[in-house]
Amino acid sequence: MIQYFTFSLLFTALFLKVFIDKLSKTSFFKRTENIDSNKKSCIQELHKHKAATPTMGGVAINLTLFISTVAYSASTSRIIWSNFFLLLFGLMGFVDDYIKVKKKRDGITPKEKLAGLIIIGVIITIYLILSGQINTQIMFPLISNSIEINTYLYGVFTVFLIVLASNSVNITDGVDGLALGICSIVFVFIGICAYQLRDDKVLFGAIIMEGACLGTLFFNRYPAKIFMGDTGSLFLGGSIAVFLIELNIPLWIFIVLCVCIFETISVIIQLFSLKYFNKRVFKIAPFHHHLEKSGWKESTITLTFCIITFAACFIAYLGFGA
Repeated sequence: MIQYFTFSLLFTALFLKVFIDKLSKTSFFKRTENIDSNKKSCIQELHKHKAATPTMGGVAINLTLFISTVAYSASTSRIIWSNFFLLLFGLMGFVDDYIKVKKKRDGITPKEKLAGLIIIGVIITIYLILSGQINTQIMFPLISNSIEINTYLYGVFTVFLIVLASNSVNITDGVDGLALGICSIVFVFIGICAYQLRDDKVLFGAIIMEGACLGTLFFNRYPAKIFMGDTGSLFLGGSIAVFLIELNIPLWIFIVLCVCIFETISVIIQLFSLKYFNKRVFKIAPFHHHLEKSGWKESTITLTFCIITFAACFIAYLGFGA
């Protein structure tokens, strides 16, 4: 497996290194500041110095998993179909990014994105159920108890988790290195669990994703030379959810992605408060932008949230062994 990690790390880094200058000079990969409005939003004002930074770096992560999975399937005669299904997240993210940078709009609408994630979640869930890769007995973290639910309810729950994880990582990807740093830690946790459960398929996926994350993080850390865009963030979040579901520890998503889920909750709280009370709970939502507006440095936010994620993964691992 070490050779796949080495390949994913080096391929992703070299891919971005070779093309990053070209991306910077090509308007196709540049974001625009005047999206659907002549007036800059608060977030755009905070990040106006990043307008020339290219996006869609997540293409490298998607491509790395695709090439690695093809090579693994060819060498072992085992086709990991779930990894190919994960690329649907990247494809959807690419469409969203394309609309933003080429059509100069806000991308696909929230309703369209939610519908797309649900459809992808349903496709993956049906595959996992039909291939017998999931267990309808749900284990609880930190305790040895579990409950058995019927396949239909478990399928609905699985789709919910996939949508939650992919969307939460997507929302968290607003500060240099934040989403990638968090996901890098989570994939280590997934890899350790997969190794102990002797699940070579998930272990392979976690190793590839870890290498790709680290390779991209080198260019995405503060100050970022490239953003991974929705092409990367939706893909990473969806991958984390599917891997944990395949390991039959789906509830661990709420622990290892606690930071990302809180970011999502902060957006929901803000929207609810504005709609019904016409008041802001946070200066800007999601929460990492609130911290930025409060004077926190991007590097401090990223480090703090990564430390919290590391602690959460440690607790999750203790729960895994319970």
